[in-house]
Amino acid sequence: MNAPGMLFPHSKAARPLAVEVLLAAHSARLAPAWGRHWPGVHPWPLFSALGPVGALPTAPGLARAFTAMVLGGWDLARAGDLGEVSALVVSELATNVVQLATGSDGSPRYQAGGRLTQLWLRLMSDRVLLQVEVWDDLPASAGVPALRRPAAEEEHGRGLAIVDELSHSWGCDQVPGLPAKSVWALLKAR
Repeated sequence: MNAPGMLFPHSKAARPLAVEVLLAAHSARLAPAWGRHWPGVHPWPLFSALGPVGALPTAPGLARAFTAMVLGGWDLARAGDLGEVSALVVSELATNVVQLATGSDGSPRYQAGGRLTQLWLRLMSDRVLLQVEVWDDLPASAGVPALRRPAAEEEHGRGLAIVDELSHSWGCDQVPGLPAKSVWALLKAR
């Protein structure tokens, strides 16, 4: 069953995006450490965000650098191949926004009122899981991400297949109360 506001779920296992589900999944691990079951919402103890950033060709590189810096600060960059995997996932998700916000001639597509499409990057972790979210304010007419299998001769269309392969689960949600969507991926930090 889809969570409220969910546009497009994709998961190899049960989708643990909702913090309530994360609480249930980690309650056995957290209960001994905290001496009780946490009621309500399980917060992400580590959180960092970047944006708004113009959806320009430089945005994916900026998002990768920010991810490396944050994971290094959290001492998660050395956790297996999390640094490389998260940088690749962030890059693919940001690149999708940039491609949708760019015309066929390579120039930015401006939105109503002459606004440049913007994106935001959010990183959250409890040191077991890392959730990566790329938000954008593209109009609903731009659609939602869809996993596809491009033909061998096609130059584009493999980004979400990479995200699907590298992540525990991923999907797309409408951001409550904002004209924006969030494409997220959940990665195992350990």
